[in-house]
Amino acid sequence: MRKLLYLVAALMFIGAAHAGEQLNSAELKTFYTDKTVTGVHFKRGLSNTYFGIDGSVQSKSENGTERVGKWWIDEDSSKRCIRWNHKDRDFCHYVEKNEDGSHTLIHGKKGKRLVEIQSTQDGNHL
Repeated sequence: MRKLLYLVAALMFIGAAHAGEQLNSAELKTFYTDKTVTGVHFKRGLSNTYFGIDGSVQSKSENGTERVGKWWIDEDSSKRCIRWNHKDRDFCHYVEKNEDGSHTLIHGKKGKRLVEIQSTQDGNHL
């Protein structure tokens, strides 16, 4: 009986941690295309990232780190993907809309919160 209670409590915690509504592919395209996204990354802190119409992506962190690469939407999985020029792999993650209207970038495999998105602006504001 005790194991069942622990299991129910764990499932409730997991559900509460991921209570947001996942954006679909069309919503992701609208959310990112020709937008500058400001967010707080759990490792890198505050950054601004511009997602160009041509699939280019540029990011500047408050610690001075600058990155460039390519971005796209994976239609099959409804994930936003980036391949940074200095990395040899794709980073594909979900975006959830939270109950308060904010958005969170969620790790595509681990389900962990990666970036708390603070705002988006039309155009390049780097």
